[in-house]
Amino acid sequence: MSGAAHLAVTVLLAVAVVVALICCLALLLMKDFYERLHYMAPVSTVATFCVLAAVTVQEGWGQATLKTIVIALVLFFMNATLAHVTARADRVHKLGHWTADPKEDIPGLPKHVDSERKR
Repeated sequence: MSGAAHLAVTVLLAVAVVVALICCLALLLMKDFYERLHYMAPVSTVATFCVLAAVTVQEGWGQATLKTIVIALVLFFMNATLAHVTARADRVHKLGHWTADPKEDIPGLPKHVDSERKR
């Protein structure tokens, strides 16, 4: 492997580690459960694809790269599903249901929509 390829692999893996560490720090600093939930996404997208690129540069288009592609795609598509399911499970745990109550005050909902919902 050439010096440039070695440097590329090192930089890609360093970016993946830095993204994971920043996300871990953000998980500790965020106060709300739903805010923390958002900081799990970069690990399964940015960091995973950096690792995929590093494996591709290191190994070429072989069996290791194909397996890494499959793993990266599974992580990428499962991230959104797991985040949604986790948020819904937390809402059910706290409220006993997952649907919005017309009288419920939902932060960020425009006032005209909120007034129509309360009728």
